[in-house]
Amino acid sequence: MPSPAPKQYDVYGVGNAIVDTEVRVDDAVLAALGLEAGVMTLVTHEAQQALLGGLDGREMTYAAGGSAANTMVGVAQFGGTAYYAGKVGNDMAGALYRESLAEAGVGLGAAAADGPTGTCLILVTPDGERTMQTHLGASALLGPSDIHTERIAASAYVYVEGYLWGSPTAMQAAETAIHHAESAGVRVALSLSDPSMVEHFRDTFRAVAAASADVVFCNEREAMLYAGLNEESGSPEQRERALRALAEDAPLVFMTLGADGSLIWDGGVLTHVPGHRVPVVDTTGAGDIYAAGVLYGLTHGLSAPQAATLGSYASAIIVTQMGPRLREPLAGKEAAILAGARP
Repeated sequence: MPSPAPKQYDVYGVGNAIVDTEVRVDDAVLAALGLEAGVMTLVTHEAQQALLGGLDGREMTYAAGGSAANTMVGVAQFGGTAYYAGKVGNDMAGALYRESLAEAGVGLGAAAADGPTGTCLILVTPDGERTMQTHLGASALLGPSDIHTERIAASAYVYVEGYLWGSPTAMQAAETAIHHAESAGVRVALSLSDPSMVEHFRDTFRAVAAASADVVFCNEREAMLYAGLNEESGSPEQRERALRALAEDAPLVFMTLGADGSLIWDGGVLTHVPGHRVPVVDTTGAGDIYAAGVLYGLTHGLSAPQAATLGSYASAIIVTQMGPRLREPLAGKEAAILAGARP
């Protein structure tokens, strides 16, 4: 039997289109602001601006971000093809966002909306942990009409970020994309995105995963919350219990463990893929680029552990720099990475 024809896109991503502002702070700043480290919180534009005002004088870096968008750019940086459904505002930030994705070779399909482009203030502490204060802006207006049936059918995977459940219309967009993927026989990948999202939408995520997900991505803390376990444990036994809980709902699960690498559940087989010990500057985008490496690998004939090896390599590079995207593409380097190259 001949092999199926390749798809136009490896991955069709759906997510919140967000412009990131990153600022380095110490733990005392987080404590003074009453913020929980490592968690994303939805805030008003006014609250976000008030926080920024209190950080005047600090160096700030800017990037066109958003979790699924970072993953789509990562797929392209590995040499794959990706398309992105995310809504920006009809403003200068939105124009720059479109330009950023175009330069990366990723199409952006949703029409611009009235109002400001979504923004995220990311506070990065000395351990590299990122704490996010997000104003969704125009991204919250992403809706079912922004989803492209034909492009989904032309994709190998649809990738949906859990952050979308923070907006009723964006949630409908995610569900529409999943529905079209299932109708077209396209695989569905779900990212749990953030501990706060799992806390608020655990039952919803479990239902979506059980009904529709071929692949689930999460980090250790998200997995613990999903499974209803002590999220501070980190023991091998707890990690495996969390992974098995996820595996009850999805056949293929990737759980990242930071420098310890990742655990994979693939149809009943548990595999540990080692990570890389590197100096951590900023963990923003680490999970996004890990998912990019995995999705690129899965759509290019690699096994799940091989795909995770690509993801671990890329995420080890990301955490050594500020910002959520690789500064240099990894296209053509898969063989060296799989052979054990170090970041």
